[in-house]
Amino acid sequence: MAFQTCGLPICKLTICFLLSLFAVGEGQYKGFRRFHQVRDTQQRAVFEEQWFTQKLDHFNGADSREWKQRYFVNEAFYRPGGPVFLMIGGEGPANPAWMESGTWLTYAEKLGALCLMLEHRFYGRSHPTVDLSTDNLRFLSSRQALADLAHFRTVIAETRGLTNRKWVAFGGSYPGSLAAWFRLKYPHLVHASVATSAPVHATVNFPEYLEVVWRSLASENADCPQQVKQASDTLVERLKDPESYDNITKDFKYLVFKTADPDNESISSYFLETAIGNFMDVVQYNEDNRV
Repeated sequence: MAFQTCGLPICKLTICFLLSLFAVGEGQYKGFRRFHQVRDTQQRAVFEEQWFTQKLDHFNGADSREWKQRYFVNEAFYRPGGPVFLMIGGEGPANPAWMESGTWLTYAEKLGALCLMLEHRFYGRSHPTVDLSTDNLRFLSSRQALADLAHFRTVIAETRGLTNRKWVAFGGSYPGSLAAWFRLKYPHLVHASVATSAPVHATVNFPEYLEVVWRSLASENADCPQQVKQASDTLVERLKDPESYDNITKDFKYLVFKTADPDNESISSYFLETAIGNFMDVVQYNEDNRV
């Protein structure tokens, strides 16, 4: 979207709305948005978290370091001889609420499946390293995550007597990509994958996404996306001005701004992306009970 400064009162109102959305939405936007957070404690009590001893580096035989990876189990629908469903965690905490809701459980009940959910390394409570230093973050990759899945599947199958069962991987968005890649890379371990909304083709510049957001907002009111655009333009201009930049810092009390400056484009871009992300969420997660 191209941006221009707007001085209309309605634009100012839109800015306030946009920024208020940012204030309340930042936490969820950067978290695992597909997993509801409100019932996490309650669900954790129903489905106890379990821990799997995982390798830190699957591709270095000289590195024997290990760590504990969190997973959940639902045996309510399992019938002897039934398949094993593996829900893949993504870029956020694995919420046990998924152990009692979702289409995959409908399939599980019909097919008599055992349901497992494995949390992604470096997210939630699955911490492979003591900190997030650059050196340690080299272990955060889809390649290592896929190897986690393969090792988990192999060991759990052996310890639970599930080696000859058909395993099916499930995932949505990034975990959907992992589900597809898991089947592609380890076909001897997973019989099938259900990859929902899986972005398997990475695109650096992806304007089509916001075009869909624009059309969706305009479907209710043609002026709506234009006002959001104008408010965004105004934010862009104010972030370039040291005086208004300081006001934004004070208004939001946003920690990242305290050591930032108006010339730091990465910080400003992060702020804008987070603010506008709330409008993206309204479209992408429509009727998801979080707006």
